[in-house]
Formats: sequence, C-alpha cells, structure tokens
Amino acid sequence: MTLTRRTRVLALALCGWSLFTWTTRVPLLLSGDESAAGLIPVVVFVVGAVAVGLVVLRRLDGAGTAVVAFGAWTVAYWAVRLALIATDDHPVGFIVAHAVLGVVAGTLGLLAARAARADGAGPAWARRSLA
Repeated sequence: MTLTRRTRVLALALCGWSLFTWTTRVPLLLSGDESAAGLIPVVVFVVGAVAVGLVVLRRLDGAGTAVVAFGAWTVAYWAVRLALIATDDHPVGFIVAHAVLGVVAGTLGLLAARAARADGAGPAWARRSLA
C-alpha cells in the first residue's frame, strides 16, 4: 500500500508538531521542575515521531499502519491529558496554552490517521467505521 502525497504531508506535519511540542519539555525535566515520570510521554512521542517520520519518508511497508497508530495515540493522549489539566488547579493561561497544543496535535493526528485509512492502511473494520 502506498500513501498518497496528502497522507505523507499530514503524517510528517504530525511528526514535526510532536517533536516541537515534546522536545521543548526536555529543559523542564532537566531543571528538576518535574518528576521523572514526566519523561515517559516525552520519550513515547519523540521516539514515535521519529519512527513514523522515517517510515513515511522511506515509504516502507507498514507506514500507513504506523501513521494510524501514532495518530490514534496522539488523539487519545491529548483527550485524556486535556481533561486532567482542565480539572486540576492550573492557571487559565496554562490551560489555554495546553488546549492549543492538544487541539493542534489531535487535529493533525485525526487527519493523518483518516487519510492513511482512506489510503488502505489498518484493518478493514477501521476503514469502514471511522473513515
């Protein structure tokens, strides 16, 4: 299965946004302002973005499935994370900033995953029910 140009562009935009968003957290982690557990999503998103970006750029088999998985993970993570942030005791500016980050990431994740499914990636039931 070959990804269309549109799908590749959306997937690479998702990867780029993820790298931008999550690598900016590294200085916070190194300063000791956050717990070591805060490193887990950083590693997952950075490694995921690099891996998906490479398979898409190299047009490897399984690129579409990788895009669907990374897009779905991104949407799910940000949906849960934004709910937790909104219900915690954070300043409004913090909530708004993270809402923007999450909405952009979730939108890119959804668009990339849907485009990859339309290209034929993933199981047939997912293409029928979510496309």
